[in-house]
Amino acid sequence: MSAGHDSRFETSRMTGYALKIAAIALFALWTNTGFLSRIELLLAQARWVTLVGFLGVWSLSLIALLAAAFQSNRWLRFLWAAVIAFTTAVGFAYHRASGSDFGVLDALTLWNAKHEASRAASFYAGDLYWFAAVLAVGFVIFAMPPAPRAVTARRWMTRAAWLPVLPIAATVAIIFVKEGGGSEALPTQFEPLSVGVVLGSKLAANPLPKRHPVSLAWNGLFTPQSETSGAVASATPIRRIIMVIDESVRGGYIDWTPGNPYTPELASLKDKIVNFGPAVSGGNCSHYSNAILRFAAKENGIGRQILSNPTIWQYAKKAGFRTVYIDGQAGFIHNPGKLQNFMTAAEARDIDGFYALDEATPIPRLDDKLLDIVLKEVKADRPVLIYANKNGAHFPYDEDYPESARLFRPTMSESPTDTSASRIRSYRNAVRWSVDRIMARLIEHADLRDTVIIYTSDHGQAFNPKHFTHCTTENPDPREGLVPLFVVTGSAVLRARFEAAANASRGHDSHFSIAPTVLDLLGYDRAAVAASYGASLLDESTRVTAFTSGDIFGLFAEKPRLHPVDLSKSYLEPDANPAPAAPPARTAQAASR
Repeated sequence: MSAGHDSRFETSRMTGYALKIAAIALFALWTNTGFLSRIELLLAQARWVTLVGFLGVWSLSLIALLAAAFQSNRWLRFLWAAVIAFTTAVGFAYHRASGSDFGVLDALTLWNAKHEASRAASFYAGDLYWFAAVLAVGFVIFAMPPAPRAVTARRWMTRAAWLPVLPIAATVAIIFVKEGGGSEALPTQFEPLSVGVVLGSKLAANPLPKRHPVSLAWNGLFTPQSETSGAVASATPIRRIIMVIDESVRGGYIDWTPGNPYTPELASLKDKIVNFGPAVSGGNCSHYSNAILRFAAKENGIGRQILSNPTIWQYAKKAGFRTVYIDGQAGFIHNPGKLQNFMTAAEARDIDGFYALDEATPIPRLDDKLLDIVLKEVKADRPVLIYANKNGAHFPYDEDYPESARLFRPTMSESPTDTSASRIRSYRNAVRWSVDRIMARLIEHADLRDTVIIYTSDHGQAFNPKHFTHCTTENPDPREGLVPLFVVTGSAVLRARFEAAANASRGHDSHFSIAPTVLDLLGYDRAAVAASYGASLLDESTRVTAFTSGDIFGLFAEKPRLHPVDLSKSYLEPDANPAPAAPPARTAQAASR
């Protein structure tokens, strides 16, 4: 072979190296955001040690990327290409969907909400295309030749074969030291994998503690009486408690104005409803809020204590109540027998009637089916506690209602772009169909004489297309924690007590008021309940309203992430009140029941 040919061949290889390095650099720039802003923040706060560590991890990561990309062993290079491409795609797609980096608490949230993967995939379909694109591009860049051919270079590449483990280990260490944080703006080529390692180790090291038995004294069935005169109501004792936990319903999107086009049915029944809203949820994600409610968590008991509290089922069973759980979202769980929202087999054993609505029920009819079960259960002559998880206004919103109920248009599925306005129009349709219509039907058809209905939602919704609608871990929008909260009962005396408490507690109620209310209504000693769980909806509340985000079980720290919400403010968006595409007709809704 001629010298000229060798020279051209070497030039070609050097050009290949340069192009590959350039491709890696462009890929890293494309898939990482927040690098410069993170440096500016650390400089502004004079956090020199953190800045040095941040730059050190980035430098180590870039060296590790080159070591992975230029491995002479083809199969080892393919292995690292697959790992790096996948973790980059996860981090990039998550940031595109949520507007934030992928942290441990985000991973824990997604892991516990994995039963909703198909619905999330439908809602964030556009971001899944980006996931696939990043995965493919990343694999090609890191797997493609050239690789070093010289003996010395090959020897050093072989020695550096496992160098990418170092930035992963460094990021893991940072996350542990920062109690779940500290990975912000670190290279997405390694951060999601490090997050997975931390989460796996935490779940393996923290088995669930055993639950305590009920220790509160039970005084018999709760009989309403006046707080002032002490007179016992002529009605029978409270024998039916219905907890309706809706899905993704934000408090401000229930309109109590007579004749409004958004929730006209509830507005027409306003005189039968004691409204405690606006209120704040326990968490900004479904499984955390439902766990707080079912496990009777108290504000100062967030952490490992939640996992050892007696559940509401244990309290109801001791009081002689039949326990009923209705899961209106079970059809989205593709693993038969799968329990969601942190429910375990041990907890389920305390549930007498377990209804899981399957895929045979069309999505727009799920809440009708759920309500049929509720009405059947309350007709039986026995004390019963019902906990009903509705389908509600879960994303994708347009799947929650039929075409005939598409009153506000254009919706998300009809709009060329995803905007706050299109999301709100779809959401208004979903709330009108599955909240306004269903709750009106429950109030009108249930025998309320010895019944109390407690209605709320698991969390609220935010409609900025650049961020998650809920479940944000860091700096969540207050709208994610805004929920409705109201009570309905046929007992005049009990209703008067609820109204007095609602007026006295305006702006101070939250999910943490619900568990003590249920225990009061089950007949447990009120003083003991208040001492253990705080004020109920029968008491004046002065609590500071705040919701939690992320871990509530103390995986990393004893103190939860609390986000105060000022309920005196209005959080409605400028696009919150769209005009109907056609005149709203009450008869059309009534006919659909």
